[in-house]
Amino acid sequence: MANFIGFKKIFLFAVLFCSVVFFTPLNSSLAQETTQQNENEKYAKIYEELPEPDFSYIFNLDPYQTEEYRKYMYAPYPLFRTAIRFVFKSTVIEPGYYLLTPREKDGKWYVLFKTNGKVQYIVPVYEKDLVEPAFYKRYVPERKLTLWQSICQKTTNTMGRLFSKQTQRKPAPKSYIDVNELGTDYWQVILYYGESKYYMIFMR
Repeated sequence: MANFIGFKKIFLFAVLFCSVVFFTPLNSSLAQETTQQNENEKYAKIYEELPEPDFSYIFNLDPYQTEEYRKYMYAPYPLFRTAIRFVFKSTVIEPGYYLLTPREKDGKWYVLFKTNGKVQYIVPVYEKDLVEPAFYKRYVPERKLTLWQSICQKTTNTMGRLFSKQTQRKPAPKSYIDVNELGTDYWQVILYYGESKYYMIFMR
């Protein structure tokens, strides 16, 4: 009888072990697939509900561009180089170089893609958030200046102190551009600009 009970325990343990070995990866795979499907549905909803811009600029000129070039020491817009196409509904952004500029209109945020000083594309922002205080220091290290650049910068700073603060040019806002995959069907482009970051979504 004791041998029978011992055999029964061994048999139950073997069944339990096989269940864990063979069914856990299957359950994990199913859970992962369900999570990915939920993410795809979430991004698809964001993409579908985000309206296309219903405005344009006269002669494709950003009306604030001249003012900002005068305000800052150098071009205040980050350069975005893409080797692939980004598609947002009827807007197709071809591979190339673009200066990205965030702009607000009627309480909504957009990012302007510019080339040669003209607006080529306008993309809506689906989320705007604050940049973490230490982000730029951690991920965007200060560029090391050459001797000539260092002399020019010191000269500019010295000359700037000779004039009133109202006429002094400021350093351009710090910036960064991040591109991520969203699920299997979408791209996410995040523009970090100054204290804010702007999220865009594109079809892959």
